[in-house]
Amino acid sequence: MAEWFEVSPERLVVEFRRVQESRTGFSLVRHNGFLCWTGALDAIPAGVQAEPLVIRVKYPEYFPAGSPWVEIVSPELGLELVGHEWHRMTDGDVCYIRDSLWNPATAAEEIIAKEEDWYFNFVAKRAGLIEKMPDVGRAEIVVSK
Repeated sequence: MAEWFEVSPERLVVEFRRVQESRTGFSLVRHNGFLCWTGALDAIPAGVQAEPLVIRVKYPEYFPAGSPWVEIVSPELGLELVGHEWHRMTDGDVCYIRDSLWNPATAAEEIIAKEEDWYFNFVAKRAGLIEKMPDVGRAEIVVSK
């Protein structure tokens, strides 16, 4: 059976160009049989110490009909911080979109941008800078004087 990028090589070219034009340090690799982007994100609220987030954006065999999933490579975030409150599934993967809202035109670059906002929000919530992670976008951190 042909893989999605063999059936639609032009889509692979679009995916590759968009990530390469917007992100440095992301590589398109094979991992456990899946094509995926791997790289680090370092959007961290000011004044908070946190490691960069290393992720894999894994394309399913049936892409673009189905959404890629995002796997956290490092740092270890613990499975106690999962569920809707943290926008993480019980296996620790990041939930960035409901399956019913997936748009096949969405590219990996957009998913990576969402993950960058997610990590910023995750670190901010864990540090007590915000009470609730927003469903969309990056939280606004208000510093009181």
